[in-house]
Order: sequence, then C-alpha cells, then structure tokens
Amino acid sequence: MVPGPWVREMSGPAHSGGPALEKTFRRKVTLANEVGFCFGVKRAINVTSDQLDRGKEVFILGDLVHNKRVTDELEARGLRKTTDLNGESTGTMVIRAHGLPRAQVAEARERGLEIVDATCPIVLRAQEAARTLEKRGCQVVIIGDRNHAEIKGILGVLESPALVIDSLEELREAKRTHRLLRKVGVIFQTTHALELCKEIMNELIFLCKEIQVINTICRPVQNRQDNALDLAEEVDLMIVVGSRTSANTMELAALCRHHNPYTLHIQDADELAVEDFDWAAHVGIASGLSTPEDLVCGVREKIESYDGPQRPEHRPDPARYLHAGAQH
Repeated sequence: MVPGPWVREMSGPAHSGGPALEKTFRRKVTLANEVGFCFGVKRAINVTSDQLDRGKEVFILGDLVHNKRVTDELEARGLRKTTDLNGESTGTMVIRAHGLPRAQVAEARERGLEIVDATCPIVLRAQEAARTLEKRGCQVVIIGDRNHAEIKGILGVLESPALVIDSLEELREAKRTHRLLRKVGVIFQTTHALELCKEIMNELIFLCKEIQVINTICRPVQNRQDNALDLAEEVDLMIVVGSRTSANTMELAALCRHHNPYTLHIQDADELAVEDFDWAAHVGIASGLSTPEDLVCGVREKIESYDGPQRPEHRPDPARYLHAGAQH
C-alpha cells in the first residue's frame, strides 16, 4: 500500500536549534474513475420520473433499482410498489431495470395496463442471448445468482428450464446429479464478477462435449470493477458506498476486500465514523451501480473535512470492517 502525503513545516529558523518540526497532515482521498448511477439505472430512473411528471398513476413490481434512498424519493413522488398484479386494472406499469419474466408482462397486457419498459438494454441483450442459445438446442447455463431479479427475468423468457450456477460446488453437484447436459450454451449475469465467471468456465469446458458461449457481461460494469480493484491495492483504506440490498455493491465490496482487507462497505456518510479512517493516509472510494453520486460525494466530504491528525496507532483489525457500517 502507498502511504499518503504529508507536509513538514518549520516553526522556527532552520538553523536556530529552536522548536521541533511540526507536522501538518493532509489525507489523500481518491474516487474511482466512475461513481454514481450506471447507464441502465440512470435510464430506469429517468423513464420512471418522466411518467410521474406526466401525472400518471405509476406502479412497479419489486424495486426499480436496489437503493432505498432512490426508491423512497420516487415513492414520495407517487410511484407505487407492489409484489404482484392481483387487483391491478388501471395505470402504468414500469418494468424495472432488471427486467421481468415474460409471463408477468403478458398478464399486464391482458389486464389492459399501459407498460413502459425500463429494462436495461444490456439485460435485454442477455435475455435475447439466452433465447438464441435455446433455439440452437443448447441447455442454457446461466452463471449468476439465481435469486437476483435479473436472473429471474432471464429464466422467465425461456421455454425450457435453465441451469443457474454460482460456484464451483454448484457446478460439480450439477454434473454429479446428471443435470448438466452434453451440449450447453452459457451466458452470464451482466453484473457478475468476471473472476468468478472465469473460474467456473475454466472447469465447465472439461465437463461438456459442446459449449457455446455468449459474453453478456456488462463492459462498463467490468471496467468499474477493474478500476476499483486497482484502487483498492493502492490505498490504505477502501470504502465502497451502496445499499446492502444491492448485489453488485455487495460483490464489489467482497472483491475489493480480497485485494485489500481494509475495505469498508457503507450505505452513506452517516455510517462512517472518524475512527474508521483516521489512521489511514490514503482512502479510496468506489460505489455500486445504483448509488447516487451525492452519497459518494458526502462520504468524501466527511473525510476531507476532518482536520484531525493521522493516527496510525488506530489501525484496527481488518475484521472490524466486515460489519462496521451496520454498527454506526
């Protein structure tokens, strides 16, 4: 890790033998290259805001994006969240950024609801890739989190069951129980960690006779991850800002922690205590894809506004940062 800068100022003449050197510490804070909303999240918020601005009765199945601050603000403007379509007969349904299963979209149409699609274009591309592989006669294998809204949406556009794999253990179990067929077509959750995808693929290629792969990883997301990991290796303390309901934020924090054990995941500046960072000379900050940029700036401002000295003796055990944000 690279120590941060400091300035030594003379409090007396250089050769007077007077007062000792006095340190003025300046903590360095570095933001990742890209923070705040990704393109897909920004688009979903703008689409929904536009419908609300038109005075429409707007509702959504599930969360538009995985950030409570964002969803609370939209709900305060009139967005209504529901878990199913029972009783829905009027209004405008916005499809969330992660997409919806085809059956739910069809049901909304049957009910005569207006449908506005805010699905991320890159997620739509992943859905189309899955359908393409299915039409080629492949067993569709999705590397990703089966509980994630995006994966549920992809599963919902297929005619036949797909196999979702999120670890080497799950892959080996699928092979052992004969659920992995000889001809497979692979896609990836768009925001999944490339390192994990590669790890699974490196073993999968030896287990099947024929494999077709369509790379559905979101390149801007991958660039963000790569930059955050590079930054994590350079700093004393790495901070990842974003919701604990956001899979990509949780994953980013875990990846950064692998490169730097001094990685703290917080939702906003209120969860950041002085003792979390006062020991560090250089602090890096990255964010999840659905984290508003002002929350990231708030964290930076809190650190930069602290004028206390560096206290390297306060460097904690890295285990403190596993749950530190939740304790403040």
